Amino acid sequence: MEHGSLAAEEIRQNHTIMKTKSAIGQVEELAPRTLKEIVHGEAKTLRPEASVQEACDELRSEGMTWSPVTDKNGHLLGTVCESELNRKVGGFGHDPKIELARTGLNRKTVYCFEDQSIAEAEKLMRAGNLLQLPVVTHEKRMIGIVTLEDIVREQRATNS
Repeated sequence: MEHGSLAAEEIRQNHTIMKTKSAIGQVEELAPRTLKEIVHGEAKTLRPEASVQEACDELRSEGMTWSPVTDKNGHLLGTVCESELNRKVGGFGHDPKIELARTGLNRKTVYCFEDQSIAEAEKLMRAGNLLQLPVVTHEKRMIGIVTLEDIVREQRATNS
């Protein structure tokens, strides 16, 4: 950031804090940035009633290895990953055209709320060795996905 700029940002105590100078030159701190500000909206999701074949085809066509699963109202139910679906269905000789995606549903999905700080999401991702997280409202309505890459990009922009 250029010397004399009106806005300066810093990372302090693992939170992205924005600092601005008021008209009279006093530094004012703004709240830590939240996930809502950087989330990828309209994330691809699967429905639990999709067949395993449909789910795997969708994952492959999108270049994804996992997907959030939501109900008809958009509430997060969990996640499925292609390898788990293949193992649970194919490995047991079930027909992937008949078996439902909910067969491989992980209901213990790690997720973040839209009003959590970017630093909180990073901590969860690093602790769970995750590259991305679903972001939901407090009613668990899916609003998007945040990736570790998004967080790193945000931190770089903040530090420049």
